[in-house]
Amino acid sequence: MDYDVVIAGAGPAGCAAAYDLCVNKRRVLLLDRYEFPREKACAGGLTPKTLKALRYSVEPVIKRVCDRMLIGKDMRQKVLLKSRYSICAMTIRSQFDAFCLEKTLKRAAFFHVVKTIERIDETDTHVDVHTDKGTIRAKYLIGADGVNSKVRKLTDAFNKIKKGFAIEGILPMDGTKSAEMEFNFDGAISGYCWVFPKNDHMNVGLYSSLGSEKLSKQKLFRFVKRRFGGDTVDRINGYPIGIGGWDYVPRKHRTVLVGDAAGLADPLLGEGVFYAVKSGQMAAAAVDRVLPEEAGVGPVYNDLISGIKRDLLVCYQTSQWFYQYPGAGYAAMTFFPSKCALVKGFAMGWTLGRIIKQSYRLPFKKI
Repeated sequence: MDYDVVIAGAGPAGCAAAYDLCVNKRRVLLLDRYEFPREKACAGGLTPKTLKALRYSVEPVIKRVCDRMLIGKDMRQKVLLKSRYSICAMTIRSQFDAFCLEKTLKRAAFFHVVKTIERIDETDTHVDVHTDKGTIRAKYLIGADGVNSKVRKLTDAFNKIKKGFAIEGILPMDGTKSAEMEFNFDGAISGYCWVFPKNDHMNVGLYSSLGSEKLSKQKLFRFVKRRFGGDTVDRINGYPIGIGGWDYVPRKHRTVLVGDAAGLADPLLGEGVFYAVKSGQMAAAAVDRVLPEEAGVGPVYNDLISGIKRDLLVCYQTSQWFYQYPGAGYAAMTFFPSKCALVKGFAMGWTLGRIIKQSYRLPFKKI
């Protein structure tokens, strides 16, 4: 047998799975379409819960740490949320992903670049992954290849995936522009506009929880014009975000999906890196548990991610109300007890779903 596990996709989900498997002395191969570093469209915000979940410090690729956050509505109303602790760390995804891959390779993972996965054959004893570079055999396969996952499509593993959408660009920072982290809830879209400051630039963008909603360059330009008085935005990218993972039930004997491939991103805010890392680690734990007997991995993995799925369902139900009534949603978010709970919950590393469900416990918690 060539490998214990093949992982398609070497982003945060794939590396999280590979890292833990290698710690447990499993023979692991990571596949990706690109050499690293490679460009990756992403706002680049890492929440405290993400930093806690990672097995190593990513301080070398952190560009700014934010303890203040502006919450706005239609560019007119704004409330500043302050914390004594970090509520978000800013990175550049291409650098972050390359750093995580480097850490994983140091744990003795193997890495190959393949342009396409052409076919996947799963048997009772192994999985054959047919690529443009040849066939790779392993005992288990983890699909960590993003929202447009080839593994998901070729194995028909999950046909209920939904998609949000984001469009972003880069705005230079010249000292005259705000350097605050900002979420602005604009009633014109089922989502929000964001400003994420880095060291010499800001990442600005729009997010919609509806994949069918058209977020155009013109809408991004209008936001930048209203917010900063100019419309010069560089390196504009649009990308889908995988949601709907609360319905994902892994049914394959030897194949599971993680991160965006399984729709495991927050539909309310579009956060995906935390759920990518956690689901990758849980896939590794599931495989490690069943590998000695070479049993089916699906039921074990499904049990491990049940908490993630419940959390994402809460976020989805909240997003349905929040984006239908953005004025009421903004009022609820900026109401004094709510904003205190939000800031403290983020700083403690709680998920948004947990903050929503257990906010009553936060006054009694210590960070």
